[in-house]
Amino acid sequence: MDLHFVRRGTGRPLLLVHGLGGSWRSWNAILDTLAAERDVIAVDLPGHGQTPALSGIHSIGTLADAVTDFLTRHDLLGIDAVGSSMGARLVLELARRGGVLGAVVSLDPGGFWQGWQIPVFYHSVSLSGKLVKVLQPVMPALAGSAVGRTVLLPQFSARPWAVDAQLARDEMYSFGCC
Repeated sequence: MDLHFVRRGTGRPLLLVHGLGGSWRSWNAILDTLAAERDVIAVDLPGHGQTPALSGIHSIGTLADAVTDFLTRHDLLGIDAVGSSMGARLVLELARRGGVLGAVVSLDPGGFWQGWQIPVFYHSVSLSGKLVKVLQPVMPALAGSAVGRTVLLPQFSARPWAVDAQLARDEMYSFGCC
């Protein structure tokens, strides 16, 4: 499987890996700044953005296999990487495997739950996904206001009202589609 990606800039390559429900667009706020000094590759993980879902189970292991395959196909093994949330957990897994990534920055990694935290996380994300799907017809209006972003994004941002409206629409569309 090949992942959808965007590539900007020149210099040493840098991989950007988004979180659950996101896409390469999750990095829009910093993509051009990073591309001023690096060759930035921002991917859509399987089942997100424009990359089709994997057949079978989606897990950190199967996502790591898909990213490793992508890096191998594009001669990018050893690339530095930054991940956010689920993407942060994913780049840690790739670093643990050895030989896949260079330097790694892991921003707020998820997936280290134990006991009761596991079903609570999965049920809350499932419920949130269903709600976002139902709200898609009014999502442009909700994401377009600071109050709407504050209600929609507290799980994803410390300052949801300050998130760019277009980014919020893109993220909520992507989250509603996975």
